[in-house]
Amino acid sequence: MQVHHAGYRIRGFYRIAALGHLWAMTPKDAQRRLHILRFWDTHGLKATQDAFDVSRRTLYRWKQALREQGGNPAALAARSCAPKRRRTPKTDPRLVAEI
Repeated sequence: MQVHHAGYRIRGFYRIAALGHLWAMTPKDAQRRLHILRFWDTHGLKATQDAFDVSRRTLYRWKQALREQGGNPAALAARSCAPKRRRTPKTDPRLVAEI
Protein backbone atom coordinates (compact mmCIF):
# COMPACT_ATOMS: atom_id res chain seq x y z
CA MET A 1 0.00 0.00 0.00
CA GLN A 2 1.36 3.39 -1.02
CA VAL A 3 0.91 6.47 1.18
CA HIS A 4 0.44 9.83 -0.56
CA HIS A 5 0.36 13.36 0.81
CA ALA A 6 -2.97 15.14 1.08
CA GLY A 7 -2.21 17.29 -1.97
CA TYR A 8 -0.93 14.50 -4.18
CA ARG A 9 -1.61 15.27 -7.86
CA ILE A 10 -3.55 18.45 -7.07
CA ARG A 11 -2.01 21.24 -9.09
CA GLY A 12 -1.10 24.27 -6.94
CA PHE A 13 -2.05 22.62 -3.65
CA TYR A 14 1.30 23.15 -1.94
CA ARG A 15 1.51 26.77 -3.07
CA ILE A 16 -1.90 27.50 -1.58
CA ALA A 17 -1.02 25.55 1.56
CA ALA A 18 2.09 27.70 1.97
CA LEU A 19 -0.02 30.85 1.67
CA GLY A 20 -2.40 29.53 4.31
CA HIS A 21 0.52 28.80 6.59
CA LEU A 22 1.85 32.32 5.99
CA TRP A 23 -1.56 33.80 6.88
CA ALA A 24 -1.74 31.73 10.08
CA MET A 25 1.66 33.04 11.16
CA THR A 26 0.74 36.69 10.46
CA PRO A 27 0.25 38.69 13.68
CA LYS A 28 -3.31 39.69 14.58
CA ASP A 29 -2.55 43.43 14.37
CA ALA A 30 -1.28 42.97 10.80
CA GLN A 31 -4.45 41.09 9.88
CA ARG A 32 -6.54 43.91 11.35
CA ARG A 33 -4.59 46.52 9.38
CA LEU A 34 -5.08 44.53 6.18
CA HIS A 35 -8.81 44.38 6.94
CA ILE A 36 -8.84 48.18 7.36
CA LEU A 37 -7.02 48.65 4.04
CA ARG A 38 -9.55 46.44 2.26
CA PHE A 39 -12.39 48.41 3.87
CA TRP A 40 -10.74 51.60 2.61
CA ASP A 41 -10.61 50.25 -0.96
CA THR A 42 -14.28 49.33 -0.82
CA HIS A 43 -15.89 52.21 1.09
CA GLY A 44 -13.55 55.16 0.70
CA LEU A 45 -11.44 57.37 2.93
CA LYS A 46 -14.10 59.18 4.97
CA ALA A 47 -15.96 56.00 5.95
CA THR A 48 -12.69 54.31 6.95
CA GLN A 49 -11.61 57.23 9.11
CA ASP A 50 -15.00 57.31 10.83
CA ALA A 51 -15.20 53.55 11.36
CA PHE A 52 -11.64 52.82 12.52
CA ASP A 53 -10.33 56.19 13.75
CA VAL A 54 -7.20 55.96 11.57
CA SER A 55 -5.54 58.97 9.99
CA ARG A 56 -5.14 59.41 6.26
CA ARG A 57 -1.36 59.41 6.52
CA THR A 58 -1.38 56.11 8.42
CA LEU A 59 -3.50 54.46 5.74
CA TYR A 60 -1.11 55.56 3.00
CA ARG A 61 1.90 54.40 5.04
CA TRP A 62 0.34 50.94 5.53
CA LYS A 63 -0.50 50.73 1.84
CA GLN A 64 3.07 51.63 0.87
CA ALA A 65 4.54 49.03 3.26
CA LEU A 66 2.23 46.38 1.83
CA ARG A 67 3.16 47.30 -1.75
CA GLU A 68 6.92 47.28 -1.00
CA GLN A 69 6.69 43.74 0.42
CA GLY A 70 4.75 42.45 -2.57
CA GLY A 71 1.44 42.07 -0.75
CA ASN A 72 2.83 40.16 2.24
CA PRO A 73 0.50 40.95 5.18
CA ALA A 74 3.37 40.50 7.64
CA ALA A 75 4.69 43.86 6.39
CA LEU A 76 1.89 45.52 8.36
CA ALA A 77 3.00 44.14 11.72
CA ALA A 78 3.66 46.74 14.39
CA ARG A 79 7.28 47.68 14.89
CA SER A 80 9.12 48.93 17.94
CA CYS A 81 8.50 52.54 18.96
CA ALA A 82 11.90 52.83 20.63
CA PRO A 83 14.17 55.54 19.25
CA LYS A 84 16.72 54.44 16.66
CA ARG A 85 19.52 56.35 18.35
CA ARG A 86 19.37 56.37 22.11
CA ARG A 87 21.17 58.81 24.36
CA THR A 88 24.51 57.73 25.73
CA PRO A 89 25.61 58.73 29.23
CA LYS A 90 28.18 61.52 29.29
CA THR A 91 29.78 60.76 32.64
CA ASP A 92 33.50 61.25 33.05
CA PRO A 93 35.30 57.88 32.68
CA ARG A 94 37.61 58.80 35.56
CA LEU A 95 34.59 59.06 37.84
CA VAL A 96 33.34 55.65 36.73
CA ALA A 97 36.81 54.15 37.29
CA GLU A 98 36.91 55.63 40.80
CA ILE A 99 33.57 54.10 41.73
